[in-house]
Amino acid sequence: MSESTGTGGKGRGAQSGAPGSGKATCGKPGGGAPAKKSAKRSARKQEDRTILINFVLDKSGSMDIIRSATISGFNEFLGDQQREGGDARMTLTLFDTAFATVASAVPVREVTPLDLETYAPDGCTALYDAIGHTMRITDDYVAAHHPDQVLFVIMTDGQENASREFDQRRIFDLIKERQDSAGYEFIYLGANQDAYAASQQIGIAPGRALNWDANPAAAAATMTRMSYNVRGYRRMGAAQLESDEFFSEELERLGGTSYEEHKRKKK
Repeated sequence: MSESTGTGGKGRGAQSGAPGSGKATCGKPGGGAPAKKSAKRSARKQEDRTILINFVLDKSGSMDIIRSATISGFNEFLGDQQREGGDARMTLTLFDTAFATVASAVPVREVTPLDLETYAPDGCTALYDAIGHTMRITDDYVAAHHPDQVLFVIMTDGQENASREFDQRRIFDLIKERQDSAGYEFIYLGANQDAYAASQQIGIAPGRALNWDANPAAAAATMTRMSYNVRGYRRMGAAQLESDEFFSEELERLGGTSYEEHKRKKK
């Protein structure tokens, strides 16, 4: 499992606790957006479909109060995706004042769960650098492997305050381009902010965002709901949803059962 790291800009709070923090590479992500996928449901069985899940997870100092809930919630999400049918890969980027990609397009069954050592909140919030860096990795993988679905999950409890390479305008443009020309899906989970307004500032529709309170119970509930909807998205099979609502009753119902039960219902 390879790891890449980078530094964000100076901000309030302690320096990054990310392992092996170094200087971020510069330049535009990838070589432009890959070709757009169809919004129609794939005719391929779920067992034959491929998805790349990119999880961009805040570990700035303010996340410390929900550290254990974030770890258990992420690990629950990881377990759900490991039990689901199909070929799933995951890129996991943790960020504070710096960012560290601790898994890069790794088969989801090989991704290591988080623990108190690997998830230690500290520092500020280099959100834009973490998204831009992960986009660069994703574009390279998609150009080489052409997965059926590409999903970004962005989870943060605060506003950007530490990025050096990417700014709000550039992230907005990159996300809109990837949505429009490559069919990437993005969801945004935000606390201590108006998540619906914050998501729109970077090009993500309000129907693809969730507000949550920065306390352990809310963090756990948000992870569970998000996991159900991601399972529903995988089962639906479309590269990109036709609706603006990712957190819809349809997807939640579709993903609200175990994979084995889902298969039995389809027979």
